[in-house]
Amino acid sequence: MKRLIQMIHLLRKNKPILAMVLAAAWLSSNALAVQIIEAGDGTTIYAKVSKKEMTRLSIDPGRVASLRVKDGELAIDPDDETGQLFLSVPGGDKTGTVKPINGFLTTDSGHTYTLILQVVDTPSDSIVIKEPRAKQAAGKNDFKSTSYDKAVKRLVSVMANDELPDDMQIKEIGQRLDLWQEAAMTLERQYVAGDIVGERYLVANVSKEPMVLDEREFYRKGVSVVALDQLNLAPGASTRLYVIREKSQNE
Repeated sequence: MKRLIQMIHLLRKNKPILAMVLAAAWLSSNALAVQIIEAGDGTTIYAKVSKKEMTRLSIDPGRVASLRVKDGELAIDPDDETGQLFLSVPGGDKTGTVKPINGFLTTDSGHTYTLILQVVDTPSDSIVIKEPRAKQAAGKNDFKSTSYDKAVKRLVSVMANDELPDDMQIKEIGQRLDLWQEAAMTLERQYVAGDIVGERYLVANVSKEPMVLDEREFYRKGVSVVALDQLNLAPGASTRLYVIREKSQNE
């Protein structure tokens, strides 16, 4: 670097444009290549993550739905607009050897991969995971062109991550419903995807006593999936409820 600075100062006296070209060429020659990894459903992906700097993780084509690792091992900063993740190793600049980080990566096409990240002392880098084109295209089409199981998995992920996909009809409802005396229930948002409807509710404990919820209480005719973020609610606490059901004839 010192040699480069001396060269730039020398050339700037007579040829400033040449100096900038040489600087750009030097930086380009020292840049790291992007890690491009071919993936298949259920496979294990091995990649490198910078110990001290930020690492970008993206899906081609598609978006990251979720990345799950042990608490404290990896700082994850999602970009909602692009569907990318920016990763950093907490305290990596203050520690010696860092063990590999294991996790599970899910994409918006419904694929899940085992992810093993080797922590290395390198500058910032990018990891691009290339998914099979045919499978990814099916995942982005209307739900009628996918299997029911994949459609349900994706719909749950979309509702839980507060996403607004272009291939779904989304309605903001905000309707209060009568549940029982101790609980308040609001239908926040409805997702319509083909013949499947997803509903996201907010359930609150309005009593003065702790409340234990049971997902079976929310099943009714036509409902296929019920999921709660929390089953135990303290007084005044609330939780999200996700319901997936068949589309009725009058919808």
